[in-house]
Amino acid sequence: MQLDIAAPRVARRATPLAAAAMGLALFVAGTPALAQDTAPFQLAQAATAPAAKPPQPSAEQLKLANELLVANGEASSFDAVIPNVVEQTAAGFVQSNPDLIRDLREVAKQLSAQYESRRNEIVQILATIYATEFTTQELRELLTFYRSEAGKKLVTKREELLKVGFSSIQAWSAQFAREMEVRVREEMKKRGFTI
Repeated sequence: MQLDIAAPRVARRATPLAAAAMGLALFVAGTPALAQDTAPFQLAQAATAPAAKPPQPSAEQLKLANELLVANGEASSFDAVIPNVVEQTAAGFVQSNPDLIRDLREVAKQLSAQYESRRNEIVQILATIYATEFTTQELRELLTFYRSEAGKKLVTKREELLKVGFSSIQAWSAQFAREMEVRVREEMKKRGFTI
């Protein structure tokens, strides 16, 4: 394990959940009106509605949710979280104690192995969320899909699809921005301004 104090990492590979969250964040950040319009509604809703506690999932729902996380590949997508947290923590000490870098690397390696068993806690958090949001029947249907040939192909290709998708969307956005620049100039010229 190498301590990387120059560029801390959160995960070594993109997860579908992380990619979806990043996509949503980019969408909301790129849409100021949406972000502004929904915030007052959410605040008003939070102020008037009592906090409803979701029903506790059954043991069967939790079991199915755990199986789903294995089938859809999300359980393994958190494999790097514990080593990365330990590595980043140790790297923080390296900045103020550069002469201890070798010892801190050894400690990070030791602690990563020691705390690896806690990775399942992360999976259980996600399993509980899935089990709360989906009925037993829905979890069974999702499992059926992810165990099918099409579902297995999606799991295998998902990371590649997301990379190609993000790259293609970036290229499209750049082209669209150039197109809009030309159109804005044309419209401003009609109003007597040259920009």
